[in-house]
Amino acid sequence: MEHRVMQGRPDPIALLDFLSGGGRMGALIRAHDWSATPLGPPSDWSQALKTLVSVMLGSSQPMFIAWGPERILLYNDAYAEILAQKHPAALGRPFLDVWSEIRDDLAPIVEQAYAGEPVRMDDITLFMLRRGFREEAHFAFSYTPVRDEAGQVAGFFCPCIEITAQVMAERRLAAEKERQQRLFEQAPGFITVLTGPDHMFEFVNQAYVRLFGDRGYVGKTVREVFPELEGQGFFEWLDQVYATGERFVANHVPARLQASPGVPEKEVVLDFIYEPVIDETGIIGIFCEGHDVTETHIAQQALAREKERLEILNRIGSQLASELDLDTLVQAATDAGVALTGAQFGAFFYNVMNQQGESYVLYALSGVPREAFSKFPMPRNTAVFHPTFSGEGVVRSDDITKDPRYGKSDTHHGMPKEHLPVRSYLAVPVISRSGEVLGGLFFGHERPGVFTDEHESLLTGIAGQAAIAIDNARLFRASQHQIAERRRAEEALRDLNHTLEARVAERTAERDRVWKNSRDLLVVVGADGIFRAVNPAWTEILGHAPEEVVGRSFLDFVWPEDAALTQGGLDDAAANQNLTNFENRYTHKDGTPRWISWHTSVEGDLVYAYGRDVTAEKEQAEVLRQTEEALRQAQKMEAVGQLTGGIAHDFNNLLTGIVGSLDMMQTRIAQGRTEAIERYAKAAMSSAQRAAALTHRLLAFARRQPLAPKTVDVNKLVVSMEDLLRRTLGETIQMEFVTAGGLWLTRCDPHQLESAILNLAINARDAMPDGGRLTIETCNTHLDRTYSALHPGVRPGQYVCVAVTDTGTGMPPDVIERAFDPFFTTKPLGQGTGLGLSMIYGFAQQSEGHARIYSVVGQGTTVKIYLPRFYGTVEEETEAAGLADAPRSEVGETVLVVEDEPVVRNLIVDVLKDLGYRALEAVDGPSGLKMLQSSRRIDLLVTDVGLPGMNGRQLADQAREHRPDLKVLFITGYAENAAVESDFLEPGMEMITKPFVIESLAIRIRDMIER
Repeated sequence: MEHRVMQGRPDPIALLDFLSGGGRMGALIRAHDWSATPLGPPSDWSQALKTLVSVMLGSSQPMFIAWGPERILLYNDAYAEILAQKHPAALGRPFLDVWSEIRDDLAPIVEQAYAGEPVRMDDITLFMLRRGFREEAHFAFSYTPVRDEAGQVAGFFCPCIEITAQVMAERRLAAEKERQQRLFEQAPGFITVLTGPDHMFEFVNQAYVRLFGDRGYVGKTVREVFPELEGQGFFEWLDQVYATGERFVANHVPARLQASPGVPEKEVVLDFIYEPVIDETGIIGIFCEGHDVTETHIAQQALAREKERLEILNRIGSQLASELDLDTLVQAATDAGVALTGAQFGAFFYNVMNQQGESYVLYALSGVPREAFSKFPMPRNTAVFHPTFSGEGVVRSDDITKDPRYGKSDTHHGMPKEHLPVRSYLAVPVISRSGEVLGGLFFGHERPGVFTDEHESLLTGIAGQAAIAIDNARLFRASQHQIAERRRAEEALRDLNHTLEARVAERTAERDRVWKNSRDLLVVVGADGIFRAVNPAWTEILGHAPEEVVGRSFLDFVWPEDAALTQGGLDDAAANQNLTNFENRYTHKDGTPRWISWHTSVEGDLVYAYGRDVTAEKEQAEVLRQTEEALRQAQKMEAVGQLTGGIAHDFNNLLTGIVGSLDMMQTRIAQGRTEAIERYAKAAMSSAQRAAALTHRLLAFARRQPLAPKTVDVNKLVVSMEDLLRRTLGETIQMEFVTAGGLWLTRCDPHQLESAILNLAINARDAMPDGGRLTIETCNTHLDRTYSALHPGVRPGQYVCVAVTDTGTGMPPDVIERAFDPFFTTKPLGQGTGLGLSMIYGFAQQSEGHARIYSVVGQGTTVKIYLPRFYGTVEEETEAAGLADAPRSEVGETVLVVEDEPVVRNLIVDVLKDLGYRALEAVDGPSGLKMLQSSRRIDLLVTDVGLPGMNGRQLADQAREHRPDLKVLFITGYAENAAVESDFLEPGMEMITKPFVIESLAIRIRDMIER
């Protein structure tokens, strides 16, 4: 550059060229009085400083210079924005004075720069005062030491960037990510986030871990965690979503899972969605959310199977009722049997002689071609087939090859040679109403254990319908044959007119012989119900001579209760709707009824009918019904016997504790030794309380314990039991409480609910001898009409559910089916009464609820108690007071005690007198009623419900006729008429249950008198 010269000296303007430009800061620096600063005028600045200032003012990046021992600050326009309100006063001031509020943060790195060491910071956090308030700021910068001509550090140069906005954005992003993860953890479904093309787990929520197990997910790929899913489609769906960016939605997809090698697989059914995660670079991962719908899927499958079964039964019932073609109806019955049981094949063998002299003919086949049965002879009356062909009953085998009868059919020693492979076997005889074995329905499957009790019941019903249909078809064939014969006879008569009279006479005589000799009733009756003709069998069967019947209405002979039924049948028959097996009762001449089964046909205005006397069959059926009822009664009595023996044993033990303790108390008092009386009293009270608890369990079993329902917050009740349960279950059982937010209220007896939960927890502990996890969970649920239809007695609606789940041994289906039965237990002798689950079931039923067991052998059991939702508020509870604190009587208050048990009556009277009441007493209802009908003052009646003769409720009702406002406190130990108090009591009446605490009786009496 050409230097300008003035009077032999450098031009001052030329010396300040390094300050040219620089925007506002360039102007401020040029205008600043630098001579008043340690730096002096700009013309005297060192060349290094001038160069740095020129670079700084020419840059759009924030830069500043700290120069000299005082660290004087120079900066550009971009850095002025960082200074904010500190600008422009900061120019020319010491750097650390400008940033005095962060001097402690900056001083060490400034000293490091002045020591000649460059400093670089990618993110430093500083709390600055630059806009009138303290704020958090973040910077990335580098301090570069600058040396003078002597090699000493004269200052440092700093380009910097404020990254506060970026840091805050990253922080908000991290907070948002953390918030999302918390939401994911609270979500009801399972959630996972996968990253990269290998689908590596980045996040899983607890629902995911509970469903699929703790497999150490994070940092592993899906294929590493779930190798058993190979070939099930899940990996391919993930790859497809990652490659295309299109979401994948799956509904009711089965997945076979295996927790570890050697452990049996379990199948779950899932609803889920794979959603691609996309940023500015493209697809970076996959978000998965879903639900376990296994129970819903199973319920839907069961409902579909039930619907299909009902459709098949309706179809086959209608078809068999109307079909008269033998081939068609037996084929329909066989097809229905295969469809209902899932058999591989089914066959119907008809009990008739074929041309080869064999007794059984293959009449229908389903599931396999007829050629499959053509390679071996028809079944013979062997040990396997005999029970069916002889009509002895149903033969069912889970594995016929292990049946001892199998293999006794020479010469093939098993099923016939070349027979289809059979393991599961079911054979049902088809027996007519007359007892004739018409044939048999046979079903087979190559897999063992296919056929069930339900299949046996269904096939028995179909066999019965088929028998009736075959009877009807044979009768129809016979009638058709008779009609054909009659037509042929008519044709023959026309061809032989010359012998007409002789043949007519012969046929008339033949008909007359049939008419006279028939053992069934034969009738010709008009549509008006008037008998035109009857055969002599009327005399033998009904006691009436034919001349007593002809010309009279059927209403004169039919049993009065069957008149309307018979009139309808006659109308149908006259309308050409032939009746088959139409049953009604006719009156014998001696006044007794006779059951008649009618078949009719019609010609013109006349109905022709024959009737068979089936009175004996009806009587036999009634005898059978009574016999079955007697058997059921015997079974009940056997159960009562078991109960009596067990309870007698328990009560003897308890009474021994009570009587022995009281005896020792008397002995010690007689000896003047009172130091042990309290211990004996506690022992007697403990035995008495155990006896009361046993009584309540028995009443729960009998469904007759007097419940005291209250509004219950189940969450609060369950949580309050935690300490009790932990002490009861021991350290080997891990407990978890999962209480639902917003849980509805219910109304039940809270003590019975606590007892039920405790019983279930103890059962769960016994099912986990080596330890395990017990989970008690609450939730709101709705039982719909579909569920109600599958579980008779359950009303659809909203329920509060308490579920107790263990990880124990589980129960097989046959044990689940009987688990609620009284006295049923799988525990060793002496370790279980079999009343626990029965008591729980009885409590749920009495509370208008429901109980259900879900269990898998080897995995655990869940017992759910459903209690109806209650719309109300929680009732306040009051603490019981001691007898000394019990409210005492006002002057003259009188209580009448009616109790037939002297010990109880005297005890109540003593308590009343101690509390200042005037006590009247009566031993039975009539004597108590006399007092109540007198003019005496009686403020309260205390009466036992179960009094001999006139019971307590009858006494109260008659007493209120004389004293309408009489208050009544019932005492009960059995509550025959009151399963729940509110169903038994009227206003002004209350109930207390034996055994009761004396303090409770006193408080209840005071409360009722004052109310």
